Amino acid sequence: MTNVWKSGIASAAVAFAAALATPALAADLGGSLKDSYAPLPRVSAPAAGPCYFRADVGGSISRNPSADWPVYNESWSGDDWNSDGYIDYDEVNYNYAGSEVQEVSMDNTWLAEIGAGCGSGSRGLRADATFGFRGKQDVWGIPPIYQGTLVGQPIGTPPPDVDDPIHTSIKSYTLMFNAYYDFGKHWGVVPYVGAGVGAAYHMVDEVYFTQNPYLTNRIEGNKDLAFAWSVMAGFGYQISDRAILDFGYRYIDMGSASSGRVDNAGYVNPRLELDDIAAHEFKVGLRYHFGESSSCCEYAALK
Repeated sequence: MTNVWKSGIASAAVAFAAALATPALAADLGGSLKDSYAPLPRVSAPAAGPCYFRADVGGSISRNPSADWPVYNESWSGDDWNSDGYIDYDEVNYNYAGSEVQEVSMDNTWLAEIGAGCGSGSRGLRADATFGFRGKQDVWGIPPIYQGTLVGQPIGTPPPDVDDPIHTSIKSYTLMFNAYYDFGKHWGVVPYVGAGVGAAYHMVDEVYFTQNPYLTNRIEGNKDLAFAWSVMAGFGYQISDRAILDFGYRYIDMGSASSGRVDNAGYVNPRLELDDIAAHEFKVGLRYHFGESSSCCEYAALK
């Protein structure tokens, strides 16, 4: 009897507790028990982190640089000191013919870059460092005409009328530190602008001349390090949680470069100076984000 009585009290207590809990639960969930049902959330992979690797390829449309190669020509002094009818060393003057190379042209080329960077998240700011290489570019132009020496020539010999196009080639490496501002997602793409500063390492090949019989030797090449800067614009298109296609334009100024002075016969010559080495560049690349996002630095520009 006692056990039956205890079982009845326990059953009543459970029923009473259920009666109290059911309305409160329904009120908390804004409806009935049936309405309160919700499936467990799916566990998804964490979002990509703010940092990325990048690789780009493209074309570099060169601006024609300025070039200088100083030329000094000899002229007869007008006196034949020893009356031998020939021009001697002490019977010539040296006249500056100029240094500006006319009609300078530089070939276009291809470029390739790799780099790494990080974004700031929803603020839209990011930065990266890139290392780039541009293919060999031929450079040529028309310097002031060098007329050769008059020493040993008969007095009254007219100077030769020759053309002497100057030729060389250049390869350039760049190390750039870039900052960007992403404007946010519009119709599936994220436009951006940016600017960069860094250094350009130029490798100038041998300098040689054509069509001038007085300039047959080749002047040695040289290597130069110069300041570089750039401005950029483009857009990114997200193709996966971690990968972004990047289509960009860049104007880059890579400073100046010069040849050596000694030619293959051991004579010392003026340097060929190239200045304002610059290009309009169009490139396409891939930015691949790695790591995992966090509340402090989630990459949100493309979300």
